[in-house]
Formats: sequence, structure tokens, C-alpha cells
Amino acid sequence: MSFADRASDRGAVVRHAQRAGGQVGALAGMIAAEEPFPDIAQQLLAARGSLDSLLVRLVELELGDCLPSREVRAEVDGLLRAALGRAASGRGTNRSRHARPAPPVPASRSEERTAQ
Repeated sequence: MSFADRASDRGAVVRHAQRAGGQVGALAGMIAAEEPFPDIAQQLLAARGSLDSLLVRLVELELGDCLPSREVRAEVDGLLRAALGRAASGRGTNRSRHARPAPPVPASRSEERTAQ
């Protein structure tokens, strides 16, 4: 990989880290504003997914020149994603768009029994 390619990749990783930081920062505001728990949880999961993806990109960037072939790089990528508890989704996929909505939270135990 050329120096220019590495610099471009590193710039993309920096932008990814900045976006993840924005997601984490938004969490503090949501908690302070006492937003509903499902909204906070969804934002937290989106931030976690972004940070997991960032780790994968950093490892790819660091190991890119060390791994001998595309097949070995793909295997390492799959192992890393499995270790993070993620299906091998493609880079650049925005998981938060595809996340299932949180189930509704009953307001009281009586509502919970009625719903069953």
C-alpha cells in the first residue's frame, strides 16, 4: 500500500472516530435531558457498533501490509468481527439504520399482565 493510500485510509479512520465521538457525546445530552430509555439504548447500541467498526478498520489499517494475501486478510477480518460479536457485515454499513426497534416498555406491571 502506498503512502498516499495509507494517508487517505487514516483520514477516513479519523473521520470515523470523530463521528463515533459525536454519537457518544449525544448520549450525555440524551441522559441529561431525561429522554426515554429506549431512545438512549438505541443511541448507545449505535455508538457501540460504530466503535466496534472503528476497531476493525484500525486493525485492517495496521495489519494491511503484514498479511500476505486477500484471503488471509478476509479471514482475519471475519475472526475479528466474530470476536466483537458481529456478523461479518461490510465496512461502511450503517447498522443503526437496520437495527430493530426496541420493544415497547409497559408503564406498569398491570399493563404487562394485560398485554400477555
